[in-house]
Amino acid sequence: MHILFNKFGRLKQVGLLPLVIIVLFRTIDGEGQNKLLSNLSTQIRFSNVQQQVGIDFVHYAPRPRWCEIGPTVQGAATNEGLKRVFLEEREFWQSGNNLLTLEEFAHIHLIKMNGSGAAWLDYDCDGDWDLYLVNCQGEVNSINTLYENLGDGTFYKNERCGAENLGEGMAASVADYNNDGYPDLFVTNFGNFCLYKNNRDKTFTDVTKVAFPEDQKDWWYGGATWGDYDRDGDLDLYVAAYVDFSSRPENTSLRFPMDFGGLPNILFQNNGDGTFADVTKTAGVGDATRKSMNATFCDFNQDAWPDIFVTNDTDANGLYLNKGNGTFKPFSGPSGLSTTDGSMGIAVGDVNRDGRFDIVYTNYAAEVNVVAQLIDNQSSNDGQLRNAVFVHDFDSSLVHKLSWPMVSWGTGLYDLDNDGDLDLFFANGHLNAVSGDNRQLNLLFENDGDGRFFDISEVSGIWDSGKRIHRSAIFADYDNDGLVDIYVSNNGQQVEDGKGNTIADSVQGVGVLYHNESKTDNRWLKVRLEGTKSNRDAYGAEVKVITGDLMLIQPLISGTSYFSANAKELYFGLRMSDRIDRLEIKWPSGMIQTFDNIKNNQTLLVIEGKTDFQVL
Repeated sequence: MHILFNKFGRLKQVGLLPLVIIVLFRTIDGEGQNKLLSNLSTQIRFSNVQQQVGIDFVHYAPRPRWCEIGPTVQGAATNEGLKRVFLEEREFWQSGNNLLTLEEFAHIHLIKMNGSGAAWLDYDCDGDWDLYLVNCQGEVNSINTLYENLGDGTFYKNERCGAENLGEGMAASVADYNNDGYPDLFVTNFGNFCLYKNNRDKTFTDVTKVAFPEDQKDWWYGGATWGDYDRDGDLDLYVAAYVDFSSRPENTSLRFPMDFGGLPNILFQNNGDGTFADVTKTAGVGDATRKSMNATFCDFNQDAWPDIFVTNDTDANGLYLNKGNGTFKPFSGPSGLSTTDGSMGIAVGDVNRDGRFDIVYTNYAAEVNVVAQLIDNQSSNDGQLRNAVFVHDFDSSLVHKLSWPMVSWGTGLYDLDNDGDLDLFFANGHLNAVSGDNRQLNLLFENDGDGRFFDISEVSGIWDSGKRIHRSAIFADYDNDGLVDIYVSNNGQQVEDGKGNTIADSVQGVGVLYHNESKTDNRWLKVRLEGTKSNRDAYGAEVKVITGDLMLIQPLISGTSYFSANAKELYFGLRMSDRIDRLEIKWPSGMIQTFDNIKNNQTLLVIEGKTDFQVL
């Protein structure tokens, strides 16, 4: 007889034990162990250093109390308090003592609540990660802002970078769309979007009209993702579109957003000459005019062609499998991902180290966040296109229990203590204060090594920054110490107590920079990629690291978290391994490269096709 335990003392492997003992152990292990481990000690530790490092950004989103149109019960939007009147055959909405048109109403009550996005990017190509933050329209200084990383742990505000953007800001994404070696910025707003070309001199130029010669639609846009869906060597763009205020079925109760129609998402094919063409209809990825929040390209069935996953708000989520001929197969229902919750953020990673890419997506209150494990990407319904079938994981009971009252947005799967497994973070904040304080605490869960998560939110220091109206969460090792840090944006809407009273809050609209101060001797490896035959960003590549009995695999993808861009760098925790036995890279072009016997605790730049790598 033998029993093996994982790092939390949880049963891992059993030999020749009576079934009744196994069942009894797992019963105690499940609920009782979760209660015990909700306050376990952990190596993971964070401290908020936003103020010390020079990031003074404040998100602007003040607005009247949303309770006139929002939830009257926690977790469900009923809008029972909203009165609707008609005047001269035009629809008006009542806000206090004023009658507003639908557009005026939307601007005051709805639009600003979703924002805003954030992005890590190395805009000056000096090797460290700079920070771009998105704002909403408002006061003179309410503009998007770029903070340049000075390389010493502090940031400088570049107030004339050319990407300040005065729109009603939503999301930011990053890609080298023209393959010139410098990252460009794509920003979505309510009403438009903007593509900023990097001038390679610490400034950007708005090239939207040139890049998108077709008339831009006046829509409410959400997140965006970059990927080379046709594998021609340049990056294509998929843009999520949200609520259509002109589309609302008659005799509805005015619940937002479920009683409004959605807008079709857009797939832009890169023409390779600095312009894009709308190929949504021919590709079949418009997502049926659902109300989309976010999307990501990722090759879930690992057939070398990037697929698309879309989170939708009160509509079924979408999964589109790339057929390799310029079209996609809708696979939402069979995938197990087509829940109709208020879904928002996305994280992708191999949670249980089985070599497949699992999905986490965040939801509205009373819907719980979902950890969906990919269990089958080898079978096929037609003998040609491989499936991607997920199952919802219920082993991590605290993920469900603690996310139940939360409105969760940004999320990420990263190894925060370099112990060889992916930990899980959620950024939380309510839309309104009808049910109480609209500020919420963030959540952090540590992976037990077998793909199950346990709460370490309080003991890790995540709660030390207090309750805020959090939105995006982006991940990068901004100070290059081998530990992944987190920036969390905050919505600047007024803080309320649920009784009509406004609360003065000194950090209203102020983000959090969680500096990773984990005390660990675990080793690490960071990998940066540069495509030659593949797109230069190498989006769509898969990197595998093997050291001893530890095998780790990660995709390099765009569009994860919420309205955001993470650092374009892959992080691998190596436990106490002295060296990496093998590093394998599967490029989007199909080329496979391997490197053996690599030192730990370093950052590598691998250029496609070159026989050696650079140590940065």
